[in-house]
Amino acid sequence: MNTNQPGAAFGRRGRDNAAVSLVHRAPRPALPVGRIVFLLGLTGLLLTAAGAIFWTLPGIGKANAEAARTEQKVVEIINQPITHLPRSGSFTVFSPGWFHPGATKPDFHNVDIRTTQELTYEGYVTSDLNPTEMFIGRELEFNAMTKYFYTDRTLPKKRLSDTEMVEVNGLYRVIGHDKQAVLMRWLVVSGLAVVGFCLASALFLQISRTRQLLVV
Repeated sequence: MNTNQPGAAFGRRGRDNAAVSLVHRAPRPALPVGRIVFLLGLTGLLLTAAGAIFWTLPGIGKANAEAARTEQKVVEIINQPITHLPRSGSFTVFSPGWFHPGATKPDFHNVDIRTTQELTYEGYVTSDLNPTEMFIGRELEFNAMTKYFYTDRTLPKKRLSDTEMVEVNGLYRVIGHDKQAVLMRWLVVSGLAVVGFCLASALFLQISRTRQLLVV
């Protein structure tokens, strides 16, 4: 009678071990194909947004460089050398200085500086900033739409010819185009950065949820 008891106990332990073994061998839940595709899609979109940003940034630098070169050409035309003479005889003195402070930024897309050229200097002229010099009035001009590029306001500015004013108008158009291109590219970069941030947040959230599913 006693010899059967250990066998019964052994049988129960065997069944218990088998149950534990079955629990440990239970398969993990499979990751749905749709979730995998969704994660890959988010990753692809994020990489695309990042690539578009890096593709756009060099264009900003190029447009800025072209605008700077064009502005330098404008500065050279507007600030050409003028004739300097020692003060003598009759002359008109402008005071204080030649120009009022400040300057209006031109509308580079539309302005025509030929319509804003002022030929107000007559005879010999000077200012309180030039105590020993005078200048030939007919060689000079003032133009509110080129004042923005005056570099030395202690001197009057050379009168531009029609050809030079047409050239400046053309350079203004280039500046306007480049500045608009820079603005549009920055808007694109800003939009892509926002999209990229949203995609990265969504991707992080989906990865966290996927890890939770795999752990369960």
